[in-house]
Amino acid sequence: MMDVLQFYEDMDDPGYEETREQRALQERALLKCLPQPTASKPLRLLDVGAGSGILVEEALEMGFDAIGVEPSQSLQETANDLGIPVLKGVLPHPEISGKFDLITIVDVIEHVPDPVGLIATAAELLSENGTLIVVTPDRLSLVARLMGRRWWHYRVAHIGYFDPKTLNFALERANLRQTEFRRPTWYFPINYLVERTLSYFPKWMRFKFPDFIGQLVVPLNLRDSMIVGAQKISKD
Repeated sequence: MMDVLQFYEDMDDPGYEETREQRALQERALLKCLPQPTASKPLRLLDVGAGSGILVEEALEMGFDAIGVEPSQSLQETANDLGIPVLKGVLPHPEISGKFDLITIVDVIEHVPDPVGLIATAAELLSENGTLIVVTPDRLSLVARLMGRRWWHYRVAHIGYFDPKTLNFALERANLRQTEFRRPTWYFPINYLVERTLSYFPKWMRFKFPDFIGQLVVPLNLRDSMIVGAQKISKD
């Protein structure tokens, strides 16, 4: 476990910020589907595995009282340089206290050796009617089954995989009940999509759009990832 954590603490991903604009569109779309804060009902939000704070930044702009936690030193420093409140570390964290109305764990549980433990730790920070949002690839999706071992979510950094049944099982182990299930939409530059698609073809068939076209951003939902919402199981 420590070896995995050390890897993420030392991780430096220069390309991460190059996709900040597209990631911001994804995070805003996710946040719009959640309960929204009002002047009379402010909502606390915690983003686990916050990266450089993109979701936290979008949440703050939408009126949430938001904070994140991130193990990567470089990504956490980028967030702080931008004035975004992201703490260095993992859960549990000594500087994170109180209860949260919303906790987001986006594309994280597939990276950790104890995903059930992470979900359970996050659940302890939920308010009575709070909602936990988990986003992760679905290994039993149609695309995953069609692509087999060539499915793009099969990568070294992903050490655990879920499907709707096993994710629901993990939530139940953390004393949570599933309340919603959706498929996320991602946003990509055309060039990125073309390059990834053509990587499955011979080199002579590969090409690149001109920059003025290739940088256009398009939404894509292949229905091979899951957005699952969950709340605490009532003790009554």
